[in-house]
Order: sequence, then structure tokens, then C-alpha cells
Amino acid sequence: MPRMLPALIAGIVAVALLPMGPALGQQAPAPPLPDGGTAPSPAPQPPAPVPQAPAPVATTPAAPATPAVTAPQRLRLGSRGAAVKSLQRALRKRKIRVPVDGVYGKRTRAGVRILQRRMKVRATGIADARVLRRLGVKVRTVASGGRTGGFDDFPVPEPNDTAPSAAGYVWPANGVVSSPFGPRWGRMHEGLDIAAPTGRPVRAARAGVVTVARASGAYGNLIVVEHAPGEETRYAHLSAFAVAPGMPVAIGQVIGRIGNTGRSTGPHLHFEIRVGGQALDPLLYL
Repeated sequence: MPRMLPALIAGIVAVALLPMGPALGQQAPAPPLPDGGTAPSPAPQPPAPVPQAPAPVATTPAAPATPAVTAPQRLRLGSRGAAVKSLQRALRKRKIRVPVDGVYGKRTRAGVRILQRRMKVRATGIADARVLRRLGVKVRTVASGGRTGGFDDFPVPEPNDTAPSAAGYVWPANGVVSSPFGPRWGRMHEGLDIAAPTGRPVRAARAGVVTVARASGAYGNLIVVEHAPGEETRYAHLSAFAVAPGMPVAIGQVIGRIGNTGRSTGPHLHFEIRVGGQALDPLLYL
């Protein structure tokens, strides 16, 4: 071992004196040119960009336009609002004395009848499209989400007002007309819907005899009152009965309560007038 030590030391010193190469990660110096200069080092190249997939573009289908539904072009007993005021002012301009209070009361109805007699048309007391056009009164248009309705300007009068219409009927309940007679949702709606809170009184629209007072399928709790042979009214979706079959009822008498039974989307009265089995538009008789 002592003999090998000098040779081992000499080897270590020789290794230490060798020239060092470029450090890891450093660029080696450029080789010398013939004229003694050095070639420029190539500029470092940036890494090539990684292609990115295009982001998907979210597309939202356009919402269908909300159809505009024209409110019924008529004003009647119990109607309120600016249209009624316009009607009253137009009547006063024609020397027909009515209050200008925005409420279609009995005096306004009487004034409309006077105008209708002047027009030589049936004096119903209802300001229909013909009367409104004659007076230059416009009834607002309301938007509806696909369902005919939204008639906030046409509240039903209080049911204890037993003054009958020219046809001999009174309104069967107090509320808001939520769906009129006519085509609805691809089928015929054979009555008039009056939206009101559950439990509100329902009254006979005309004197007669109760023929039905029971649950009846889609009608829910149903009352049918016969007024003359072949002439009847129907009151559907009731929450309670106040009469029984065979009982006579007077005009305006409470016969049941507003409900949400049967095929119904909320508390309301479905009211029908039928003659000879044919459903008629109740608005023409109330």
C-alpha cells in the first residue's frame, strides 16, 4: 500500500488539471474562425406552441316570442280602470249624465243603454266593440304566456248584486275572468273561468231547480241548475255544496263555494250556460 500511494496521488492531480467542459445546461463556446474570430452562437429558439383545440361556442336557442292577446273588447258592470273613465267622459260629451270615476256602475250601464238606443242596437248596457268604436275608446292589449287570459281590467261584480242582465242572469261569483269561452290549448273551452280564493260564495245565476250536486270527473264537484226545459247552468270545481238535487233556488242564492277540485290548475269557478245541450258564451248573457 505505501508503494502505491505516490502513483495514486499523481493520478488525482492529473485529473484535476484536465480542462472542464461546459456546465450542464450552458451552451458550448463557438469554434474559432480562420481569421481568429469566433462564429456567432445560434439564437435560442422558443419552444413550438402546442396547438389548442377551439373552445366550443355555446348557442342558446332563441326563446319563442310571447304572443300578444287582445283583451275582450267590451266593458260591463263591475269593470274598472282607465278605459271605463274614457267611456264615461265620452258619454258625458254626448250629454249622457254619468259619473267619471272609473267604475262601471249601474248609472254607467244605464248611460250605455241610452247610447245603444240612439244607435238603434240592442240596449244590453254592455259597452261592446261597436259602442267603444263609436265613442273612440280603446281597451288595452295584454300579453299572455300562451294562455288566453290576464283580464285584470275586467273584474266580476260583487255576487250580491242581483240586478239581472237583459238576458235575466247575474254573475255567479266575484273574482277575475281568467279564461273566456272559446278555443283554448287546442280544444274548445265551453265555459267561463272566474278565478277567486277557495271558499268564496258561488250563487245561482238564475232561478231554477238543482238537478246535479256531486263529484263529476274533470268538473270536480259540480252543480247543475235547470232553469227551463233544455236550459241549464253548470258550476264546476267547487270545494263545497250548499244545495242538494231537487232543491229550488232563487237568483243570487248561494249554492256552493269556490274550489280547486277535478281537472283544475287553481281555485276558480268554471261556469257554463247550456241550451239544448249546446254550450253558449256566458259573456253574452251576463
